[in-house]
Amino acid sequence: MAQQGKVLEEIVAVVGENVILKSDLETEYLQAKEQMEFFEGDLKCEILNQLIIQKLYLHKGEVDSVSVSEDRVESEVDRRVKFYAAQIGGERQLERYLGKSIDDYKELMRPKVKEQMMIQDVQQKLIADVKVSPTQVQDYFNRIPKDSLPSFERSVELAQISMTPDPSQIALDYALETIQEIRADIMAGKYTFEYAARFKSDDKGTAVNGGELGYFTRGQMVGAFERTAFKLTKDSISEIIQTEFGYHIIQLIDRKGEKVNARHILIKPLVLASDYEKVKDKLKTVIRQLKADSIDFCKAASEYSSDMFTKDNCGFYVDQNTGSQSVGISNLEPDIIATLSTMEVGEYTEPREFQQYDGSKAYRFFYLKSSSPEHEANLRDDYQKIQKLALAEAQDKYVSQWTQDYKTGVYVWIDDKYKNCKELKPWQGLN
Repeated sequence: MAQQGKVLEEIVAVVGENVILKSDLETEYLQAKEQMEFFEGDLKCEILNQLIIQKLYLHKGEVDSVSVSEDRVESEVDRRVKFYAAQIGGERQLERYLGKSIDDYKELMRPKVKEQMMIQDVQQKLIADVKVSPTQVQDYFNRIPKDSLPSFERSVELAQISMTPDPSQIALDYALETIQEIRADIMAGKYTFEYAARFKSDDKGTAVNGGELGYFTRGQMVGAFERTAFKLTKDSISEIIQTEFGYHIIQLIDRKGEKVNARHILIKPLVLASDYEKVKDKLKTVIRQLKADSIDFCKAASEYSSDMFTKDNCGFYVDQNTGSQSVGISNLEPDIIATLSTMEVGEYTEPREFQQYDGSKAYRFFYLKSSSPEHEANLRDDYQKIQKLALAEAQDKYVSQWTQDYKTGVYVWIDDKYKNCKELKPWQGLN
């Protein structure tokens, strides 16, 4: 019997030689619908409009021979997979959720990631030379209606010095003996490397996967670890190596060109309560020196702090969007915000224990240099923020004009189903 055919996929738009599929539109639409509670107009039409603009960037990139290296693509694919795996509880859980292997999933991701990176490169190249002068910033600010001036949250200039205790020689010796025994048992065949990693490794993030790290390229791991991993042959097991994290042994799973997949076992030297007390006492000494002006904060942070995110900025937090040392408190961790509620400008806190990103404990203290309360925007206090807004407006105008000019030389076709979309009127007459 003849059966009525069902359309599983269809093309909704074409830009140059690049197509936009209905599935692409539906996926983007569903994601946007969850994030946007209210949109003036037809959201699906606007999503299609944005997809067409992205394909226009892609066309520009192809015409200009913009290239994205395979290393960049692979690094971004690995980064995303690691992020997704961390959110869901490991790579094994991610594979169960996806219904496919990590390798198969990466194979599907690569073309899309490469396209996204090319689009981003074209966008950045287009706006690279767009600048705003102080006069333009002033003009932008003056055009904001007085009853529409944005309010900025409380912002602070906040610095910290943190210290991580060094394990004692006794602890180092014990950790070394422990990993020596583990390696000897693996080499003797008492259990597999994967089993030992799962039940004996102190790296709990990879232990659940039998110590597997996933593919990585040069520059992603600490030096000694990376050099050893890249020298191994498949299934071979390294000698013991020491890094800042402790003692490791590594087993190579696979190598593909300039990337490897490996398992590792980590044994961390035990840090004793007395080690923490030494760090706490040292920080108290640093605070006394700062209060006596016998050392400045910048030098103290550079010399003593173990926090890589702040020590190179004289210990101060930085707004990642503006580069300013004045940071909105919503960008800080909840426990830091709670600490700020009890601090006065110019004050140092006592050293306090906290948990680092890897789960280990350390001590730190804070210094509050300045605090600006929540307030209505003004040029004196908020110049960098307003400059950023003015620059974004100038970039939007430049890109909009570029789009209008460039699209006239590119073939654009849109399915008739969307011909009544007001959001797509700028594209009418081009096909």
